[in-house]
Amino acid sequence: MTYEVANERQKDFILNIKLYFNQKANHTIYDKRNIIKVIKFEGNKYVVKSFKTPHLLNQIVYRFFRDSKAKRSFINSIKLAELGINTPQPIGFIEFPTRFRFKESFYISEFFDFDFEIRAVFKDKNFKNRENILKRFIEYTYRLHQKKVHHIDYSPGNILVKRVGSFYSFSIIDVNRMEFVEFDDDLRMQNLAKLTNDREDNEFMARYYAQIAKLDETALLGKLDSSLKKQENYLANKKRFKKLKGKN
Repeated sequence: MTYEVANERQKDFILNIKLYFNQKANHTIYDKRNIIKVIKFEGNKYVVKSFKTPHLLNQIVYRFFRDSKAKRSFINSIKLAELGINTPQPIGFIEFPTRFRFKESFYISEFFDFDFEIRAVFKDKNFKNRENILKRFIEYTYRLHQKKVHHIDYSPGNILVKRVGSFYSFSIIDVNRMEFVEFDDDLRMQNLAKLTNDREDNEFMARYYAQIAKLDETALLGKLDSSLKKQENYLANKKRFKKLKGKN
C-alpha cells in the first residue's frame, strides 16, 4: 500500500477508502471506465475516483516505472493550487499494488458544488449570459496557458463553472494527464480545438483569444482550423478502431 494525504485529519478516511467507497449510501456520479462517487465522512463531502485496474503491461509499468493516475492527480492538483488555478482541493491518493503488479488506486478530493459544466454552454445557443460566460472562459483559458498549464484532457466535461453573483469561477478536473510547458500559438489552438466543433463558437473564441493575447487574429484562426481538422481525424480514427475492435 502506498498513499499520501494532504491533512492528517483525513488519514483514517484514506486508509479505509475501500470500506467507505463500497457503502451503499454513496452517490455514484460516473460509472464507466473509472468509477466516481460522492462520499460523506465526518460531516464533509468528498469526491472519490476509483481508477480501473490497468491491462497487464501497464500493471507492470505503473508498479515500477511510472506514477499512477491517482498519484499524478494528487501531485498536479497541488501544483495547480500553488499556481492559483482552481481545482477541487486535493485530499490524497492511495494505491494497492501487489509485489509485481499495480492494481487498485483511488484519488480523493473535496466536493466542489458547481452550477454547470462549460459543456452546457456550448450545447445551448440560448444559455443565459452565454457570450459573457464564453469570454470569461477564454480569459481563464489564456490564464492557464500563461501559467504553462497544459491540461491534455481539456474537454467541456472537465471544466466546472460556479456562479458567484455576476462573476463566473472556473475549475478544472480530471487532471492526471497534464504537463507544465511553454505554449506556442499552435499548442494554444490545439487546446481550444478539443472544446467544440461548432464553427461559429470556434471563430468567436479564437478572435477573442487573439484580442486579449494581442496576437494576429487571422494567423490564430488558421491555426485553430488546422487543429480542428486534426481533432476530427483523430476522433474518426478512434471511432473506426472501436468498431473494428468490437467485431473481433
